[in-house]
Amino acid sequence: MLTKEQKEEYIKSGYAKCPFCKSDQIEGGAIDVDGPEAWQKVTCIDCEKVWNDVYKLVDVEEID
Repeated sequence: MLTKEQKEEYIKSGYAKCPFCKSDQIEGGAIDVDGPEAWQKVTCIDCEKVWNDVYKLVDVEEID
């Protein structure tokens, strides 16, 4: 189970490294959306841990 500190470090690092083993060998799957929330299954190739990145809508921009 991820600790609060591991989660904070992962988010601060820009989601580029596994929150468990710190490997940069991670792969993200398709993004699923349900209302204002979205999530993506992410897998570490090195340690084989799997987790969800969870996203929330924070802004909207008009497209010309």
